[in-house]
Amino acid sequence: MLPARKIGHGNMMKISAKFLLFLLFFFIITNLYADSNKTKPHGDKSNLPKGCASCHKGHGEYNTPMLHESRKLFCFRCHGHSQNIEKTKKTGDLAMDIQEKDLQGEFDKAYHHPIEKDSVHHFGETLPEVDPSLPRHVTCADCHHHHYVSNDNKTAGIKGTNRQGMKTETVNVQYELCFNCHSYSANLLADQTNKAELFDAANPSFHPVVSSGKNSDVPSLIYPLTTSSLIKCTDCHNNDDPLGPKGPHGSKYEHILSKHFNISDGPEGISEYELCYSCHNRNSILGNESFPFHDLHIVISNISCRTCHNPHGSTQNAHLIDLDNISIWPSKSGQRGFIDLGPRAGECYLNCHGKDHDPAVYPSKPSTSSKTGTPSSSRHPSHR
Repeated sequence: MLPARKIGHGNMMKISAKFLLFLLFFFIITNLYADSNKTKPHGDKSNLPKGCASCHKGHGEYNTPMLHESRKLFCFRCHGHSQNIEKTKKTGDLAMDIQEKDLQGEFDKAYHHPIEKDSVHHFGETLPEVDPSLPRHVTCADCHHHHYVSNDNKTAGIKGTNRQGMKTETVNVQYELCFNCHSYSANLLADQTNKAELFDAANPSFHPVVSSGKNSDVPSLIYPLTTSSLIKCTDCHNNDDPLGPKGPHGSKYEHILSKHFNISDGPEGISEYELCYSCHNRNSILGNESFPFHDLHIVISNISCRTCHNPHGSTQNAHLIDLDNISIWPSKSGQRGFIDLGPRAGECYLNCHGKDHDPAVYPSKPSTSSKTGTPSSSRHPSHR
């Protein structure tokens, strides 16, 4: 008989480590399939007949977690153009009876999240970005975790960023997902702003995404909206096609808006401000119910809603008034700002659309004692 071979301590540790890794992998996989029950589509073999092998193979493509194709194209095997989906079905990786919408087509639109820049994405990166020199980029996995995504929770397994810029282990409310990239990122582009700061409940005004708004007098709101309602980012940023895949993947409208919003001055029309009129009654706005000169500005002078209002929020004024606009210049006294004089009253110091307001007062001239502040801004607007 050959003498029994002794296993050294080092070899035993290596064997134990490999065994533990195997058990961990086995636990994750079995758990993924055990509790899926069609709530986690990627863990449901009635969707992906080959199970893990529907997505992973051998060594896989270079620089991927053993995927069949490159990261850029991989998700579109099942969520892309019809020819891609049919090809995946023929290989047996996707069940023949699955009907998926064409998400790839959304990213072909003029305005979309730039997933084509995913080559600079790296595992474990910090979000929001802390390095201002890093290029802006996004990938499907920034919003959807391929293993944990479910029919009921599209952001399951994704960490978020709260209004203070702190990380959350899960996305508890939708804006925490958006704040990962659109709040405190050090590499925000020059024409982009920190949306967490604009939605800050300490601001004079903001659209009610993070908390209910401060203005209790908004006669234009369309039922069931009230002044205590909360809205989501996707109420404005979404697919322009109501029958297409939901979500802010892409849109034919700038800023991935679900409906048209003309941010430049021009003729008024239902289609020009379709987005605004989705929540604010057009007849109320043009009937001057909340501001006596809405009709004069929008219809007669062809001024865009965006010229005076920031649709996210204002750090300086009530009513979303933000005069930091290339179309607005200081008045002849050198001031550029707004003073709130109470309900449906105020005065503006500015030069716009060929008119010098120094000030323009509504609804009538106030007494000196009625002023509640000084113009919020007197600097020249930055060209953004």
